[in-house]
Amino acid sequence: MFETVQRLRRSARVARTGARIYLGYKRTQRRARKLPPAEAEAAWTARHEQFAELLYRLATDLRGLYIKSGQFIGTRTDLLPEPYTRSLSRLQDAVPPHPFPVVRRTIEEQFGEALEELFAAFDPEPLASASLAQVHRARLPDGRDVVVKVQYPEVAGLVRLDVRNLKTLVGIVARLEPNFDYRTVVNEIASQVPLELDFEREAEMTRRVRANLAHLPGVVVPAVVDGYVRPKVLVTEYVDGVRLLDAERRDAHAPDRAALAEAITNAYGHQIMVDGLFQADPHPGNILVLPGGRVALLDFGLTKELPETARRGFARLVLGTANRDPAMIVAAFRELGVRLRNEEPEALLGTLAILFEPRPIDAPRAELRERNRALRANPVEQIPGDLVLLGRVIGLLRGVCASLGTPLSPMQMLRPYAERALAR
Repeated sequence: MFETVQRLRRSARVARTGARIYLGYKRTQRRARKLPPAEAEAAWTARHEQFAELLYRLATDLRGLYIKSGQFIGTRTDLLPEPYTRSLSRLQDAVPPHPFPVVRRTIEEQFGEALEELFAAFDPEPLASASLAQVHRARLPDGRDVVVKVQYPEVAGLVRLDVRNLKTLVGIVARLEPNFDYRTVVNEIASQVPLELDFEREAEMTRRVRANLAHLPGVVVPAVVDGYVRPKVLVTEYVDGVRLLDAERRDAHAPDRAALAEAITNAYGHQIMVDGLFQADPHPGNILVLPGGRVALLDFGLTKELPETARRGFARLVLGTANRDPAMIVAAFRELGVRLRNEEPEALLGTLAILFEPRPIDAPRAELRERNRALRANPVEQIPGDLVLLGRVIGLLRGVCASLGTPLSPMQMLRPYAERALAR
């Protein structure tokens, strides 16, 4: 009974938030019609700021899918106003962990054994906590150090409920306001998040990517521990490294920054254009830097297989962008199923920069406003989910290259893989 009441309250909270946002925008719409252009833009920006913060608070309160959705939306510079992407990007580091007794209970229920029988040691303090799970360091009875990823026990049921709520809410808004039709975004989220809840699938994807990259120098994927995989618990070997964003410790492990950027780019170029199987939820927290300048890739909960046509289309896009060749970019977009309102070279290159070269959230406001104006002038009318995920990878690589001070762009560094893919 208590659980039912909690779910009803959760649904009501989402409905109230959606209604408040919708009515607020209608009021702004009526007011903006009577204002000069500059004042109208200021009114819209203020409303975006207000509701972006409202959605941020909703996500941090309800957690689960709303954290995950916010993290995803925070990357969609091609769809949403800058206040939303700036505010929701904060959700990457805003997930408090569950108490250790909850973690213990989940592990023991999944394996049918006491925690002490499964592990010789287990650290109750998590190494990290995310939207759907948290990870702990432990030691197996045979002495191996491992990482234990434990899914939050309530998250699967809440995800199903939240997907229904989001689809209903966004569907209503789309019927009332066709210009605010974000059903494709919700459908992408609804198709992706359930994949991340299946740790047995994640174990299989981890094994496959590890095998694919085994011959690639400087790249490590942790091994899955046989016998320690369950639907809500996944145990992998512990890799001792430092976070990519920890500049001082990172540089001690990898003083050659250009070589480090190349190793990371090679790892993703190989996954996307050689193997057609890639880690589709990349962010700096999923990359460790190891002694000798090696890199370790973590977390394969969202791993995407690309059909051959998408692989070749993306390779063509890489070459077209590296060469700044609008004709090749247009051909690649058509092959990938992307449709823009204006395919003139100048407009095309400007929109491409927004899609695949996202600025950091601390970029100057004037620069962000100019990018938003460019996108409104030439909006993306259709973009497939595969390319959205690939865009997130390029966004990560661009940030890596910028932070490491490399002279080449990600598209230039990916050129050999693109040429190899198109030569097949």
